Amino acid sequence: MSEHEISKHTKAIYKEWKNPHHSWKHKLGEILTEIFIIVFAITLSLLVERWREHVHEQTIEKQFLLGLKKDLQTDLAQETEDSASYAALKKGWTYFQSIGMGKGVFNEDTIRTYEWTLLNNTTFLPNNSRFEALKSSGEIGVIENDSLQNLILDLYQNRIPALRLSSDMFSNFKNQLFIPYLLQNMRPSSDSNQVITLFKQPIMQNYFNYRTTSDEVIPLYHDLMEQSRNIIQMINEEYDLK
Repeated sequence: MSEHEISKHTKAIYKEWKNPHHSWKHKLGEILTEIFIIVFAITLSLLVERWREHVHEQTIEKQFLLGLKKDLQTDLAQETEDSASYAALKKGWTYFQSIGMGKGVFNEDTIRTYEWTLLNNTTFLPNNSRFEALKSSGEIGVIENDSLQNLILDLYQNRIPALRLSSDMFSNFKNQLFIPYLLQNMRPSSDSNQVITLFKQPIMQNYFNYRTTSDEVIPLYHDLMEQSRNIIQMINEEYDLK
């Protein structure tokens, strides 16, 4: 009800109260009628407004969740590739260390297969702008399913940061120690003796031990992928999608 309508009914109450020609019983009945109209109209207006807000919130929720599904599907592809990269790094560095220790057989094809793991950095870059926008707007509560909301919050506020922390520590090690040492001591040559000599160095043997970081990072990737799939499944169930 508008302020004009409320004012009109309030004046009607006052006018009736001051009417000298009506009995107090008649006045009371008229006044109660006017009060009922005001209360009913205000209540109805509030209910309609709340319904409109709810419809708006449902629209925001659907747009967010369907967009989030696409983000997670894109992230899953990256997570699969990243996890495979760390698995290859562990396998490659184990082979390189064995060459330096004289336990492995030098094979140029195998060297070429894993040489990219020496200089490559694998860092997960989530598509989180949609989530951050909803969170910063204070509208995270539009996700009515509490279980789904908690999974999404846990994914972006706990699991992804934990993965980034672990992988960033390894990337920092490579950028600050491993790669500078490698570039300083590796000369452009296909001489197998040079490679073996470099891999024999105690510092390189020690650096290759950092391959065990894969044992920490890969499970984090797998947990992330499992939770992302669970969220996608819940979104599909929410909107009867496949």
